[in-house]
Amino acid sequence: MSMLALASCTAEVSAPPLPPDAREFTPEAVYRDWWAQVEQCSGRTASFDDIRWYVVPGEEPFRVDGVPYPVLGYWERHGNRIVLLQYVPDSRAALIRHEALHAILRRTDHPSEYFADRCGAVITSQDWPGSP
Repeated sequence: MSMLALASCTAEVSAPPLPPDAREFTPEAVYRDWWAQVEQCSGRTASFDDIRWYVVPGEEPFRVDGVPYPVLGYWERHGNRIVLLQYVPDSRAALIRHEALHAILRRTDHPSEYFADRCGAVITSQDWPGSP
């Protein structure tokens, strides 16, 4: 799962344009629960309501300008957006918690203190209700 999570982020150079087929959505209530889990493990807080959420249709990783490989999702500082692949079987919660941690930390890198030590087990947990 850690390889999946690492491949889901971008290095921040500038604000990438949204993928052409991305559409904004209102997250399900469980996203707030996942956000709270990440706030708790990280010891940091941020406003869930300030995030703009987008989904890219399909189940194949998508391309983002400036990133040399396809991704499953990313957070970007400019616009405070989380963009997610629509169908991520068996790892939706992990992907959302991973990107939430970026947003909460306001960082695009992966400091091991947070992504491994403090929140690694929370991020990779498969305890998600509902359908993907």
